[in-house]
Amino acid sequence: MNAIEHLIGFRNSIPKPFRRFITFLIQLYGADIPQTTQIGRNVRFPHNATGTVLHPNVVIKENCVIYQNVTIGRSDVEKPFTGDFELVIEEGCIVGAGAKILAAQGKPLHVGKKSMIGANAVLLCSTGDNEVWAGVPARKVGMRNQGN
Repeated sequence: MNAIEHLIGFRNSIPKPFRRFITFLIQLYGADIPQTTQIGRNVRFPHNATGTVLHPNVVIKENCVIYQNVTIGRSDVEKPFTGDFELVIEEGCIVGAGAKILAAQGKPLHVGKKSMIGANAVLLCSTGDNEVWAGVPARKVGMRNQGN
């Protein structure tokens, strides 16, 4: 585990008043991972998540890998935030370096279990399980083996 992974795990286990300090330490590493972002067990952030930005309402489930410079958030930032926002990264997903996963308010986006989003891809729609997506905008380019 690297420093960011330790800090995220530690932040979830301490009293609320001290979580803000841990969030500040995470930001010193160049990552914006809000306290309200739900992060499952064994989620890895290789390269200390440098440049990674996550929306506060994002849910990342267990055993995912999120590489550096990834943005997971809203595609409609010009509109006022209404709270109607759902973006879920299911179990076992891999999000490549520089990828963007963007959802609009009122339009839930789910990345299926064990799916892979390629480096620098811009994903704007939900995926199925075990799918590989790449490109700008991202499109399905293949399937992952069930054993991966």
